[in-house]
Amino acid sequence: MGRRNCLALSDSGNLLTVDLDFQYTAIIKLTSPDFVSSDLPSQKHPVLHMSAGWRFGAAVIKGIGLVVWNSEVMEGDRRLLRDSSGSKKYGILERNFKARRVVQKEEVDVETEIPGDLEIIGLMVGDGFLVYLTDGGTVHRVNIVDESFGNTNQPISFPLKQFTTVPKLSYLSGSFFHFGLFNTAGTVLVGSIESLQDTAPQIPLGLQNRSVIALSWGDWHGLALCEDGSILSWGRELSRNGCLGLGYKSLDHARGMGLIVVNNEISCREPRRIEGFGGEDADNFAFGVAAGGWHSAALVANFKVQEQRKRDW
Repeated sequence: MGRRNCLALSDSGNLLTVDLDFQYTAIIKLTSPDFVSSDLPSQKHPVLHMSAGWRFGAAVIKGIGLVVWNSEVMEGDRRLLRDSSGSKKYGILERNFKARRVVQKEEVDVETEIPGDLEIIGLMVGDGFLVYLTDGGTVHRVNIVDESFGNTNQPISFPLKQFTTVPKLSYLSGSFFHFGLFNTAGTVLVGSIESLQDTAPQIPLGLQNRSVIALSWGDWHGLALCEDGSILSWGRELSRNGCLGLGYKSLDHARGMGLIVVNNEISCREPRRIEGFGGEDADNFAFGVAAGGWHSAALVANFKVQEQRKRDW
């Protein structure tokens, strides 16, 4: 899910984009001077991973590698979405997107192709940058700008050298300005749009050794799902919109909970457990979380209700 569009992959292998501003769906066909085929993705070259960002999309395509494209609606598409009377039309368009294949910049200043498509196990696209994770546990960043699609230079990836753990990192997620990774030993690293080649990651104490199994990111807040079904929350919420889920009743109550209150904005610097899920509240077991913009959501199984239904049956 991106800021103004989302990506979907059909059973037949079609890559679809749904534009949330203009409310239309298009089949994505990628064209580029960087690869011969003009009909991607295809059965021969299927999508292995994909991610929608603020204005750009990216996918790992088998046999091709990592490609990026500008996902914004063009003026020609706006005309196609209106009939002669100006009313909105519905249906699925097929649209060509200009794409570029990412290459990797080595220490010796020689450009090479990025690790093989099967070696990339995680991908996120933020606002003007993307991050990918390899099966070797290495983390790489690519800066994406509009000029990437109009000049002869392909987008270049570079390693985030400080983002490394033992055992190796195995999970990546992110959105907008932030991203996070973790390994099977419970180590969680956090980065942002400011993370560069030699930048050290943040290591939030409240996320370490908590058996985190998923991370999700909004514009300025994050959620972590733990193995025991509990949810951790941190970051900022605007105008007391509740996206942190911490249950304060008033600004004074928020201050009393140790939260930071500036004007009408609430901040929680360290991850906190959201009451009512997992742990001691095992009747409500969270098994999925999602954050986006200033919103948060969770999938929760209520075992107490299920037991009651079994008795009723």
